[in-house]
Amino acid sequence: MKKTFLNFGLFLALGLTTAVFNSCERDDDNDGGTNGKITATNVINGSTNIKTVKALAYWESGENDYGSDAIAQAPYQNNGFTLELPATLGAKYLETPDADDLEGITVSDRNFKSYFLDDLSGYNENDEEIGSFYLEEVNEDSEHYTSWIYVDRDVTIKGENNEVDEEYDEEYINKYDLTLKKGWNLVYDSYTESYKNGRDVYSSTMSSKKPSGVNYTWNFYDDYDYSSASVALKSAKNSKSFSSKLKGNKKK
Repeated sequence: MKKTFLNFGLFLALGLTTAVFNSCERDDDNDGGTNGKITATNVINGSTNIKTVKALAYWESGENDYGSDAIAQAPYQNNGFTLELPATLGAKYLETPDADDLEGITVSDRNFKSYFLDDLSGYNENDEEIGSFYLEEVNEDSEHYTSWIYVDRDVTIKGENNEVDEEYDEEYINKYDLTLKKGWNLVYDSYTESYKNGRDVYSSTMSSKKPSGVNYTWNFYDDYDYSSASVALKSAKNSKSFSSKLKGNKKK
């Protein structure tokens, strides 16, 4: 499954920053939330070389005018960290999805602007980036991640769109069940792969509700470890996924 997901990852734009929303007590009754606190504990593969954790936000104002800013940072200690995201995010980071990108999706307010935080990184004592943090569960038949989305107003995004690639006998099914509050929201992304009617079927679900039975753990991957299917999946790009449309970050 992991090997196949590596290929699936070539089609899915996930740019995910993973996070615990304040603490885990809200997992079973998550309403999207607006707290903006990221708390990580018991990080797997954590390192004493990690001194600081930063959340980076990317922006672009022209073809050759782009960059990134650390919108939050905290010390890495006791194999974890706590980040406080800003209550509001500047307009230069936000984007409105194109109408064509919302085909088949019901959106309560199509003028909403959003930003998906996709860079939560560890830095050493020389302030050099040495790796990234993810909150995830990777199984043989499914993969689960968490991400943060900032929206400038309350909005619901619900629906499903499908696309078939006849050339490669592949089908993409993307489902959305999001109830987002103004500010930062915790979002759950789940991915599965199957074979049906002679073609590979790749399914993704993005929801405000935690999927039942999933046991998320914090993991750190250094910049030289790309063997994990989850890392490859997160670094991939896919124009077929609405996730990629919402996550229009300018990472260069």
